[in-house]
Amino acid sequence: MTPPPPSASLTKLGEAPSSAPERDLVQLAARAALASAWRGLNPQSRERFAQAPSPSAVDRVWYETQDGWTAPMHRVPAAPGGSGEPVILAHGLGVNRFALDFSPELSLARALSRAGFEVFLLETRADRAAIAPERAPAFDVDDVARQDLPAAFERACQLTGARRALYVGHALGGQLLYASAGQNGSDDIAAAVTLCAPVTFPRQASGARALRLALGLLPRDTRLPTRAAAALSAPRAGADLPGGLGLAAMSGDVARGMMMFGAEDIPQGLLRQALRWLEVGWLCDRHNTIDYTAALRGQDLPLMVVCAEGDPLCRPEQATPPLLAVRGEVELVNLDGGWGHYDPLLDPRAAEAVFAPIVRFLGSRRARCW
Repeated sequence: MTPPPPSASLTKLGEAPSSAPERDLVQLAARAALASAWRGLNPQSRERFAQAPSPSAVDRVWYETQDGWTAPMHRVPAAPGGSGEPVILAHGLGVNRFALDFSPELSLARALSRAGFEVFLLETRADRAAIAPERAPAFDVDDVARQDLPAAFERACQLTGARRALYVGHALGGQLLYASAGQNGSDDIAAAVTLCAPVTFPRQASGARALRLALGLLPRDTRLPTRAAAALSAPRAGADLPGGLGLAAMSGDVARGMMMFGAEDIPQGLLRQALRWLEVGWLCDRHNTIDYTAALRGQDLPLMVVCAEGDPLCRPEQATPPLLAVRGEVELVNLDGGWGHYDPLLDPRAAEAVFAPIVRFLGSRRARCW
């Protein structure tokens, strides 16, 4: 598939027509101001303000959905001599691919590449680089799961010659896997790993419903400005991110680096469906007619679930029900209370405690790809 021209991407995304040098100067000035604020708040600290991501050198490949969206995947090739089974990696809500490929030491993508897998870092219609068709309707989680994931699987298999692909998703990335399998089945999924991906939720019916209805009054293409909010909050952030998202083992400069470079605006349609889950108490479609966990029952899907006792957004009991639903081989990695929501990806301990088990689990199921 030929990549869309850069001008088309800017037009579809509605970005203001400014020159690249001008944008770069504005960004540099903003980062310098935030770094200065950090130094003012922490005059005794020897820690740098923020570590910028150093992602893999990748090729960008494109896939097209049946309803006309075009979106990229960032391809990290298998190490020389690797067998090249395709693995799709999907990030969570409000972040980008840097959560999965931050630096040489903090990169699930590179761990899988070194193990001989062909890695595809997924972007969907919810990401900035995606290009919408003319007069595209509003979208939510159901649309991404029904349209984007099957198209991404098809493209990854086309590029590698595989019959099926492997999948790893963090938070919303894992929930998308459940929703896609619940709607489309799992025939194209060789095996899957989800990290910190809840399927049950403490019910907050009245508040969630009120906020969901209020969001419905906004223009359909509204995005919550979480990128700017995260960047402005970075000077006050230490390793302990708000809400316990990260714990002390994640260095403060990495935490602030993610806030500066790894945050993304949230499309209101995705947030509305997440509020629907809080309203009803489980992972479901927009109308609450499909319980996505129940829809996994009997599916031949080898599944590993990674969860953490210290994750306030996804307690282990919220993440494990799919293990009882699928018919394939299952495995649980339950981390202790010293791990938060992003630590399984960005904590220095993750290479041994998380990445290695994922590589082993997927490695033992390579043959299912062919």
